[in-house]
Amino acid sequence: MTALAESGAATIAREDAPKLMLAAICACAKLHGITTITISYDGSGDEGAIDGVTLTGPAGQEGQPAPEIAMPDMPCSTWTVPYRGDAFAAETTFESALDDLGYELIAQNHAGWENGEGAFGEVIIDVEAGRATHDHNTRYVAYGSTAYEWEC
Repeated sequence: MTALAESGAATIAREDAPKLMLAAICACAKLHGITTITISYDGSGDEGAIDGVTLTGPAGQEGQPAPEIAMPDMPCSTWTVPYRGDAFAAETTFESALDDLGYELIAQNHAGWENGEGAFGEVIIDVEAGRATHDHNTRYVAYGSTAYEWEC
């Protein structure tokens, strides 16, 4: 049973959405043996996007990297957050649910990340622990200024 079915609500407050979205995604991921999800994003100049999602399974034999898993084509009962307003229950694909969660986690802490010099980062989901870690890097332009004066 997913977090959506367990909650019994049709809408929830926006600030509560990431926790329930994460629970729904972890429930779906476990069905396909996915243990880690990495969502990468990058943007600047008023444009930005999630530019990659990597799914991995359990670690292989000692010294072997965890195998990468193809994006499963499966439904996912989750939550979605409109530009303004409360989150609402949604039946979508696993891939769309990942995009929605990624954008919501980024927006809740770094609204406007894609503007100006922009930003980049990753959201890493530990499926077994039900925990997401967000590493965000903001770009900026800095300059040094020096002034000199001479007299005769």
